[in-house]
Amino acid sequence: MQITLFNKRLLSYKAYIFPLIMISLAGCSSMPYSTNNMEIQPNDSFILKQAIEIAPNSARAYIQHGSANTGGFDHSEQHCRVEVTNLSEHKQVVLPETFQITSVNVDEEAIAQADLSGTQLAFNSTNNSQTDSMTFIGFLGLGMEQRPETMDLIHIYLKSKQQPNVYRLTCAGALSNGNPADAPRSYRPDLKAINRILGKIGEIKLNH
Repeated sequence: MQITLFNKRLLSYKAYIFPLIMISLAGCSSMPYSTNNMEIQPNDSFILKQAIEIAPNSARAYIQHGSANTGGFDHSEQHCRVEVTNLSEHKQVVLPETFQITSVNVDEEAIAQADLSGTQLAFNSTNNSQTDSMTFIGFLGLGMEQRPETMDLIHIYLKSKQQPNVYRLTCAGALSNGNPADAPRSYRPDLKAINRILGKIGEIKLNH
């Protein structure tokens, strides 16, 4: 009798958990812009139409809603960053130009806040991984661990003979812990979203 009761409970548990797993996987597969459905390819172009300033001792400038700044960005909205390779003690200016896209990949960035100092640290999954798989059980409500807030990124690597210090264009979805209410702002930006974020500052042009 005990074995029968255990089996019934096990079957009931499977009937409950398997649909949740399938729903979660289906949700992930429907997310825009993964490595399987990239629109942007090598040899496409990033056309920068306006000069962008990068602050001293910084390696990036942020773009949101068609406006560039060096002070940061709204984490609740999608954004892009123009990044350079080398830091400088002086202001750097990225001039208007058509950059060749050499490669494209996707990534995930976690924002970790230190308990005492309040300093925010960003980790890319390719370097110091904090991925969905680490918190999948907690995400389903089956454990105590809470899914960390992350941003889904697309890295677009750039090449220029005139401005070799220009490294890449990175675009990201809004910071989210997977809450469905954050969609579609939390989605990794696709081509249409990237060009909307850039506005009059620039655009991605497909050449393939």
